[in-house]
Amino acid sequence: MKLHRLALSVSLVCALGSIATTAEAARVAPKGKVRVHLDTEVLSWTHGRPYYDPGEAPNPANPRWNVIGFGAGRPVTIDGNPIGGASVIALGVGYGIHRHLILGARFGMNLSHSFDRNNDPDDGSNDDSQTAFVGTFTPYLEILPIAEGPVLPFILVRTGFTGATLTNNDGPNWSRTGAMAPLLGVGFGAHAFVTQYFSIDFGLTFDYRWVHGIGRVGGPAVPPGPPPVWGRTAQSFTLAGTLGISTWF
Repeated sequence: MKLHRLALSVSLVCALGSIATTAEAARVAPKGKVRVHLDTEVLSWTHGRPYYDPGEAPNPANPRWNVIGFGAGRPVTIDGNPIGGASVIALGVGYGIHRHLILGARFGMNLSHSFDRNNDPDDGSNDDSQTAFVGTFTPYLEILPIAEGPVLPFILVRTGFTGATLTNNDGPNWSRTGAMAPLLGVGFGAHAFVTQYFSIDFGLTFDYRWVHGIGRVGGPAVPPGPPPVWGRTAQSFTLAGTLGISTWF
């Protein structure tokens, strides 16, 4: 009888210890916690169109574009270069300023340089090159209605911008296009914790972008002209389902 009681006591202690360990692993309080994460879109739709000044009639000849993407591992659309060229996969870092709030930002950059070369000294294309740069910075705030548990749902609010340049060199002459795209986005999702320090993140987001552009030319064969100015060129929105991974420490 005593042996049965001893076995029962040991089993109860082990069960309670296992429950306590599991509960401790599921306790994730963002306050004082650092979150490092990578995100990708698994399904997205981006619609863009030219910008029209107030009172300006839309021109049906102007292009409108739609981009539909599917598959993990693609760069997130809000980080894309608004004038083409390089792409970005951004890294995010967040901090729990309150048990129900995580303040963070996503950032990244990419630089590419391309040129052709051959052995013909009279071929002018040997002096040609193209350089593309893109950088993105997107602060965000996550609101956690539930602060502890194996699954933490969140409401997302974010803003930020993507900036890019594309420079073409034709010998000593060059042309450069610049773009800046502020954005405003909202979304919701959940962090599903595999352990106390690692989660898989699911989300649905909506982001709106205002694209501004500027163009410059220069070189000995380019006559001087009026100074360029920034102007609104396009607007777009992106609806996306996202998948990410986070480490918490």
